[in-house]
Amino acid sequence: MSAAKKKTGGEPPAKPTYRLPREGAWANAWKLSAALGGLGLVASIVGWTSDPHRFAFSWLFAVMTFLAIALGSLFFVLGQHLTGAGWGVSLRRTAEFFMMGLPVMAILALPILAQMDELYPWMEYWRESQHAAPHGDEHGAHGEEHGESLIGASVASAQEHGHAEAEGGHGEAGGHGGVAHHDPHHAAHADVIRSKLAYLNQPFFIGRAIFYGIVWALLAFFFFSRSTKQDTAKGDLTLTQRMESLAPAATFAFGLTLTFAAFDWMMSLEPTWFSTIFGVQYFAVSVVSSLATLVLTLYGLKQSGAFGDAVTTEHFHDVGKLLFGFLVFWAYISFSQYMLIWYASIPEETTYYHIRWEGGWRTFSLVMCVAHFIVPFFLLMSRNIKRRTPILAFGAAWLLVTHVVEIFWLVMPYVSPGELSVHWVDLAALFAVGGIYLTVVFLLMGRHPLIPVGDPRLERSIHLEVH
Repeated sequence: MSAAKKKTGGEPPAKPTYRLPREGAWANAWKLSAALGGLGLVASIVGWTSDPHRFAFSWLFAVMTFLAIALGSLFFVLGQHLTGAGWGVSLRRTAEFFMMGLPVMAILALPILAQMDELYPWMEYWRESQHAAPHGDEHGAHGEEHGESLIGASVASAQEHGHAEAEGGHGEAGGHGGVAHHDPHHAAHADVIRSKLAYLNQPFFIGRAIFYGIVWALLAFFFFSRSTKQDTAKGDLTLTQRMESLAPAATFAFGLTLTFAAFDWMMSLEPTWFSTIFGVQYFAVSVVSSLATLVLTLYGLKQSGAFGDAVTTEHFHDVGKLLFGFLVFWAYISFSQYMLIWYASIPEETTYYHIRWEGGWRTFSLVMCVAHFIVPFFLLMSRNIKRRTPILAFGAAWLLVTHVVEIFWLVMPYVSPGELSVHWVDLAALFAVGGIYLTVVFLLMGRHPLIPVGDPRLERSIHLEVH
């Protein structure tokens, strides 16, 4: 009889398989996600037929919400390979599952390309440039007057309101913002947009979007395929070296594509405004949301017993520190952008915050400051909290909810400027995109080990100690 049998009086404890349980909530998670995704997709189609304008913004909101989680997970994987880290090996596979949702996210982004006329004001000016009539002056005046209905309301500065009152209030001289199409301020905005048409035009926009999707899909497939291949080729250092050697170039491609995707898909909703730090802000949003998702998933899998002793309090502590650190980084980036725009007080720049300071958006913005930073900052600051996994999981869930709300704050003010509203199509799109994305993630979880069992640094990660 073996020593293990003599000590326990029975069979030795089974070695963990690090697989999803065959029964229970985790085994059926993909079915629930698929059902929610299917219902959300049907409701979204109904919303598209009844209100195409609202659907376009709702779908963009949903895509950017879950794309942030997928991209942040890719960054976590790249960071592990860049640094040759051993502590996070036990956690890396979970991030890889969420990273592998990027190919399907690239497909789910296609409706954005089909709804460009509803989303982006610069499309009107690009089409005008493509179909310029011989009577250029008359056509240009019409383009400016029509363009006012698209961007005039979002440029809601006090100076423009003054012009509107001087010229007879709302709607007299044409335009939803009550500003005549010959208003010099609007003419300046139109000139700014036309000067950007070399970049903001439909063919180039679609080409860039396809490029982003291809890069993200290739990066996800490369790192995931080699990581899972190592499960059967245990201890193969060649695969580890390949992933680490490509990580620097992959990180560069990741940063470039994420930044320009944020510029294209969200910042160009207001084409007269720009911020060189906007891509960094979306990067911070992505990392915070992905780390919050990682904490919640690890906690749920740990509770199910799927991890055995491979994920411990030490791992949760380290991820909690990363989550807290990037939360502070997000606040720093967001405040820096606001402070510089407020200090300079240039009308062309302040429009971004004016539109989020009108009507119900004012209260919404103030609540966001408290809920997205002040509350989680004090909640996650303590070392003891980061080592108490139920409370850490609560903090992660809080941040994940506020992440959804923040993307709503970034995208939805342009639907009807000055009016805060939550529409059922917003929730339908969120369920559709999230359900389809999570179905892919959970299906992959059921087909592969939950940790990289063949990684040569796994033992070091299992026996991690945080001092």
